[in-house]
Amino acid sequence: MIIFFVLSNSASAQVPVYVAAYDYPPYFSDVLETDLTRELVRLLNEHQDSYEFLIQIIPPTSRYESLSEGGCCDVIFFESPLWGWSRSGVSYTKTIPLVSGKERLVTAKKEGRDQSFFDSYEGKTLGGVKGYHYLLGGKLVASDEAKEKYMIYLADSRIINLRMVLGQRVDLTVVNDELLAALQGSSQVRVDDLLLSEKASFEYDLHMLIGKDKSMNVKTLQRLMRELGRKGELDTLFKRFNMESFQLYRPSTMR
Repeated sequence: MIIFFVLSNSASAQVPVYVAAYDYPPYFSDVLETDLTRELVRLLNEHQDSYEFLIQIIPPTSRYESLSEGGCCDVIFFESPLWGWSRSGVSYTKTIPLVSGKERLVTAKKEGRDQSFFDSYEGKTLGGVKGYHYLLGGKLVASDEAKEKYMIYLADSRIINLRMVLGQRVDLTVVNDELLAALQGSSQVRVDDLLLSEKASFEYDLHMLIGKDKSMNVKTLQRLMRELGRKGELDTLFKRFNMESFQLYRPSTMR
């Protein structure tokens, strides 16, 4: 009975940390078998017993509300402050960047189609994702704003966008290099059948964002990440998704 009491108290002492997650492969996806957020949550939970990290799936449009005061979540992994956070009015802190990513236009390979196909959107349908931000015409805009000016079909997933491009149901879509790397050799999307723009349309760094007055703080989260890094767990994680070239985090860089 004493042993049971001690174990019960230990388990109940764990502080829940809710991680907001929306479809943004390879960082989070219900379409792929697994993703970086799910695997990182598993590593964090296996590494310590003070906190229990729990994934809370949200739509992309709810990311700001999720970290607001009274919002459903405490943190969001692999997020860029550039994606509308300055206009959201939500207070947050951020870890040092974990990943440096790029986005570029892609289309289906077709005889006679070359890089000039990316020069103009005129007469072309662009595949997008609801709640995402895109750099179009030199301005970073939300997907609903972009729809007012461009011919855009908004889906729920970037994987769907790629399949629609390959099926020639849309002409173009924007995809992140990290996803293209993770999909190499995958049967889900044949990356070799895509024509990629040689010019990146947008570059960004991805951090972990923590809401104000939540159950987790940036100092603790960076300590946990540093400990995982020193064990080699994070290097192994990024390598698993073929993302070593995008990885900014190194054990010595996170304080």
